[in-house]
Amino acid sequence: KNKKLPNKKTGVVRRISDFFEAGRSFSLRAERLLQKIFSLVAVEPSFNLNLIEKDNLTVAGDGTCVHCKASYYGSKVCDCRKNGIYDCKCPRRLSDINANWGWDSHENRWFYGYTLYALSVYNKKYKIDLPIYLRFVEASRHDSVTGIVALAEFRELLPQFNISNYVLDSANDNYPTYELCSKWNINPFIDLNSKNKGNSKYPTALDINEKGVPICIGGHEMVCNGFEKKRSRLKWRCPLVLKKVASCSCCEQCSPSPYGRVIYTKPSWDLRLFTPVPRGSKQWKIIYKTRTCSERINNRILNDYKIHSLRIHGKKRYSFMTMIAGINIHLDAMLKVSGFSILNLLQ
Repeated sequence: KNKKLPNKKTGVVRRISDFFEAGRSFSLRAERLLQKIFSLVAVEPSFNLNLIEKDNLTVAGDGTCVHCKASYYGSKVCDCRKNGIYDCKCPRRLSDINANWGWDSHENRWFYGYTLYALSVYNKKYKIDLPIYLRFVEASRHDSVTGIVALAEFRELLPQFNISNYVLDSANDNYPTYELCSKWNINPFIDLNSKNKGNSKYPTALDINEKGVPICIGGHEMVCNGFEKKRSRLKWRCPLVLKKVASCSCCEQCSPSPYGRVIYTKPSWDLRLFTPVPRGSKQWKIIYKTRTCSERINNRILNDYKIHSLRIHGKKRYSFMTMIAGINIHLDAMLKVSGFSILNLLQ
């Protein structure tokens, strides 16, 4: 319950990050025209009306599950049933060839459909939420991949607006995202994934001296055994196993492995733990709270505008109807700020 499905392809986030870092883009994507229309019709006018901050822009990203009404069994096109064969393996015709299976962590079950990923902003003055980027992706795609893709495509669509803060959930807690944000001068605000918080098999915690060197339970300084670049951590090993000390009084209480006890520490330049805005600070918590605007936008699109209830097939139809819903959300905000009311016309 409430757990993110692990990424199926190892290293895919790193490859996507390197792809965009090299200045490349998915310019042939089918949704690009709809995204361009949405940015010209809705997003840019909201920027011009100061509904979206031009300076110190904080953007929140989140994906939501869209359950498709199409059948995943498909329709038979063969004559096997007429010949008395009811369990044939012949190809079938699917009414929605783009939909596939994904994991819904909220409902704790598998679903057939798509993932709607939205970038949203929150206006504190008028207390309104606005979507600035919308895209449908496969239900099986992990949010860590889509989070990087969404950021890069938004910067391509609207290069005149610079993002200062990028707020994401724990699904995006990976080093490629932090590194890409650092290169683009964006402050990442990403919740730590519980699976990446480390683990300890020993009840006794080790002390660290003023030089940052761990002290084993026997009172000896542990030996540095290299730096893991991919995970940005220093590796320390038992000094007795590496023959740096002649004996240790606590060797029986320590690790039973012949390799010796191993611990890892993070350096001060670690981008994940030591973010530009200190993690856990008051400012960090205030900015991270704006992530809820993406959840409210997803709820408006799926439930208020009934995207979740539509009986349509195909990603292009879902993308078009979602774009219309996004434009309406911007129109609602403009009406709220202007103070327009239909009741005033009737009086």
